Amino acid sequence: MKKLNLILESILLIAVVVLYVLFFAQKPSSGGEEQQDTTSRQTAVDGDVVFVKIDSLMRNYQMYKDLSSELQEKSKKLDAELENKVKKFQKDVTDFQNKAQKGLETRATLAEMEQQLAADQQSLGNLRDTYALQMQEEEQVMYRKCLQSIMDYLAEYNKNKGYRFIFGSSFGGNILYSEQSLDITTTVIAGINAQYKPAAAQESK
Repeated sequence: MKKLNLILESILLIAVVVLYVLFFAQKPSSGGEEQQDTTSRQTAVDGDVVFVKIDSLMRNYQMYKDLSSELQEKSKKLDAELENKVKKFQKDVTDFQNKAQKGLETRATLAEMEQQLAADQQSLGNLRDTYALQMQEEEQVMYRKCLQSIMDYLAEYNKNKGYRFIFGSSFGGNILYSEQSLDITTTVIAGINAQYKPAAAQESK
């Protein structure tokens, strides 16, 4: 009888041990390393990060096209103005050479004319540089205006999307590879053009 009891107790003890092992083997450890690994893993959510192609946005943004056309017209006017001044200067040089060769003016007068031509040449060079810097600055301002308009649109656009980041991609930029499914350029082009109101249309109201 005692022998039978010992056998039963042994069987029960083994069963308890097996249940204990099975139970605690399935529970996650509350230890430091395993707990940290479990909580630190995050699955990437589609749409958290998207991008737009800046070059494509600018090429297809009507605001950029309009401002570029205005800038080109202004550049043509400045070029024409500078060209007229250059032609006048060339005429004055030809006149000076003609008078100097034929002795139609005194040496003192010719010296004054020569000094004036040198000053005019310097002025033309300064004017050319001034126009070039002016156009360069206006082009930069135009680009920043369009970029700011796009950024303002994206801020509103993202209120309904909840993207964490919207990157700007350009050839040779910092983003060298991106998944094409995250490209929202086409959608953004449609949006910015839909909300764009040309200055002429606003003034007519």
